[in-house]
Amino acid sequence: MAADDYDALVREATAAVVARLRGAGRAFTAPVGVSGRHVHLSAGDLATLLGPGAALTPARDLGQPGQFAAAEAVMVVGPRASLHGVRVVGPLRPRTVVELAAGDLFALGLDAYVAAGETFEVVLAGPAGVLRLPDAGVVSRRHLHAPPADAERWALKDGDTVSARLGLPSRRATLANVLVRVAPAAALELHVDQDEANGCGARTGDVATIIAGGAADVSAAAAAPARGKRRLVTEAEVVAAHRRGGKPDVAGALLTPFARDALRRFFPELAAAGEP
Repeated sequence: MAADDYDALVREATAAVVARLRGAGRAFTAPVGVSGRHVHLSAGDLATLLGPGAALTPARDLGQPGQFAAAEAVMVVGPRASLHGVRVVGPLRPRTVVELAAGDLFALGLDAYVAAGETFEVVLAGPAGVLRLPDAGVVSRRHLHAPPADAERWALKDGDTVSARLGLPSRRATLANVLVRVAPAAALELHVDQDEANGCGARTGDVATIIAGGAADVSAAAAAPARGKRRLVTEAEVVAAHRRGGKPDVAGALLTPFARDALRRFFPELAAAGEP
C-alpha cells in the first residue's frame, strides 16, 4: 500500500471513530408511530385475495414517505379466531408480509412465544380467495427509521441498536434493542407495535427520547457472560431451545421472569428440578 493511501485510510478510520465517540450516549428526539396490525401485499397475492385487476386505493398517508394505508383490508385466519379488517399498507411489495403483535398471535391461537423478527405461517382471506403463506407472518422488531443525514449526525448506521424512552409520565418506559433502519427515503420516526404502545401509554404523534451510541442494549449485554457474574438466560433463549428440540443451558444461570415462565411451559422437568 502506498504511503498516501495508508495515510488516507488512517484519516478515514480516525474520523469514523471520532464521529462514533461524539454520538455515544447522546440523546435526541423522534416522533412516535404506533404500528397496528397490517399487511404488505405482493401483486400476485393482491390478485388472489381481491381479484384480478385489483389495485390499492390510498386512504391515508403514513409517516414514511410514499407509504399509505389503503382502503382495502383482508382477514387473518387463525386456529382459535380470525382478525377482520386488517389494513393493507401500500405500495405493493415483492413479497407479502403480515405484521402482527404478540397479542394478536394469542388471539388467533398461534404460538405467542414467537421471537421478534421470526417468521411464521399465516392464513389470509379476501373476497376473492384464501392464501396459506408458510413464512409471511412476523412480529416486527421495534425500530427507528432514519434518513442518512440524521444517522450521520448521531453517528448511527443501519443495523445499530439504540434505546427509546416514551409514554405517559405515569407509565413511561425505556425500550432497549431498538433496531436502526437507515434509508435515503426514510423520515425520522420511531415505530413500536400496539402491545408496546399500550404498555407505556404511547400514541402516534408522541415524541420519544432516543439514546444513541452508548445506549444500553440491555438484553444483549446482560446475556453475555462476564467474569465473576452469572449468565443471564432470556425468554428468547428458552424458546429457541424448545423450537430446535433441545434443552436450554440454565445451570448456574439467572433467568428473567419471562424466561422462567417459558421454562415452566416448555421444560417443566427443569422447573420441577429447581430453577437456578
